[in-house]
Amino acid sequence: MHLLVSVLTIVIGALLTAGGVQQLVFQGIINSRLYPLVGGTLGAVAGAFLLSAGIALFLKSALTRELVRATALVSIPVFVLIGFVRPLAGWPVKIVGIVYPIVLLVCIRKLTLQPTTRSEAK
Repeated sequence: MHLLVSVLTIVIGALLTAGGVQQLVFQGIINSRLYPLVGGTLGAVAGAFLLSAGIALFLKSALTRELVRATALVSIPVFVLIGFVRPLAGWPVKIVGIVYPIVLLVCIRKLTLQPTTRSEAK
């Protein structure tokens, strides 16, 4: 379960970061549009937070819980903003960007509440 959640988080974070950078570069910089520039930047940052949370989860870092909380605090408002307030993102990105950090918070709580076995405690 731990490996599945961490790898899925890394993949989703990488895809969201790539989508944000694509929006930033092609619509924002090349076409000189302000909203895609800001929205792409915010989406890339939120995706990078999700990517780093997945890496921390994969490495079983001591700060994983705090990073997952920070990811949720960044991702949810960003994807509400670029998904509903100023619609730049499609519905799959809206769902993944808003729902997945919440699911990740629940998963990290379940993963940290599981008792360790004797072999892991040594």
